[in-house]
Amino acid sequence: MNQSSSNLFEQGEPETDEIYSVSQLNREARYLLEENFRSIWVEGEVSNLHESSAGHLYFTLKEEDSEIDAVMFSGDKRKIGLEPEDGIALIARGTLTVYEKRGRYQLRVRDLKEVGKGDLQKKFQQLKKRLKEEGLFDDSKKKSLPRFPGSIGIITSPTGAAIRDIVSTIEERLPAVTCYVFPVKVQGEGAAGQIAESIRRANNLRLKMDLDLLVISRGGGSLEDLWPFNEEVVARAIYDSDLPVVSGVGHEVDFTISDFVADVRVPTPTAAGKEVVPEKRDILKDVDVYKNRILKTGASTVEDRKRELDRLTSSFGFRLPFRNLEDKSQEFDELAVELMENGTNILSLRRDSLISLVDRLSIANPTELLKKGYSVTYGESGSLVTDYRDVEDGENLKTRLYKGIIHSVVTGVNKNE
Repeated sequence: MNQSSSNLFEQGEPETDEIYSVSQLNREARYLLEENFRSIWVEGEVSNLHESSAGHLYFTLKEEDSEIDAVMFSGDKRKIGLEPEDGIALIARGTLTVYEKRGRYQLRVRDLKEVGKGDLQKKFQQLKKRLKEEGLFDDSKKKSLPRFPGSIGIITSPTGAAIRDIVSTIEERLPAVTCYVFPVKVQGEGAAGQIAESIRRANNLRLKMDLDLLVISRGGGSLEDLWPFNEEVVARAIYDSDLPVVSGVGHEVDFTISDFVADVRVPTPTAAGKEVVPEKRDILKDVDVYKNRILKTGASTVEDRKRELDRLTSSFGFRLPFRNLEDKSQEFDELAVELMENGTNILSLRRDSLISLVDRLSIANPTELLKKGYSVTYGESGSLVTDYRDVEDGENLKTRLYKGIIHSVVTGVNKNE
């Protein structure tokens, strides 16, 4: 063992039988807890309840500032005849133990007794169910938060810790953002009405104040303390808001109706400040990335253009422009001679074709035939007579000669002559 290693043990190296493995330590801790807390009763509010595929229940028993994990296996669950729910107060009987695999301290519950849901908890569950059925919680209705808001409205108590947490977090992350506080009561009589009215007022002033989003928030407390954020009037004001709404009410384990209706739910007021604005250093990182990308693209473009310019300046045509012009002039002369020769041949061919066409037209000209003694006869109807059956006795005919017209009357027809 080297010197640095030996310094770790100020009172000498441990004996082999003094060193615990992790599993041994967890087992010893489990034995001590189970021996000293064989059967105890613990009262608390159920939170984070979920059931495994095997039917075991996992949940948390909590009070205002403390909580403990609990597990109830399916065999014990079938015996109690009680369906626990989030938010109800229970008395749990069980054994304090350690889940050795994780080293997790928990209550192994064998029996549950209901202290009572209370009127507020019943109202909460009923309103939650009704608003959910109406679609106020639908993800499709949620609005996105702007990435870089300029102004934010904060609806909370002006004297509570929540406003300090939110504003200080925003100022630390992005000082350029302007925060407008809409002061309200956050608990007690009349608080729900003030919160709902401030949401509507902020929406009416959004253009004048250039607001981008709203935050409604308060610190933790009992169900009674948080109740204004479970009122229907607040839920509907959030749902009707044109501005995106972030709900940061209570602590991480607390849920209110406002959380379900809001576009974004965060666990605490501080988390609300982090949610609504990016951190300045992250923005600067993005700026550096885009700047480097632009510089890289610009440098690449300049390099491409430089290579193209080098290619052009080193080309034969660029180095000897007049020689290239002379070559083109000579090529032009050759093409002109070729054009003249081809034009003459084409004209000669066209002239011969034209003469031939004129001769053919002359032969087909009816007037030329009339010169040779032929004639054309028309009946009274003006139709051409080509058959003896085209005329009748006594019909007036008109015969066109090369010069003049003869009018005649049919006195008879003969097929054979």
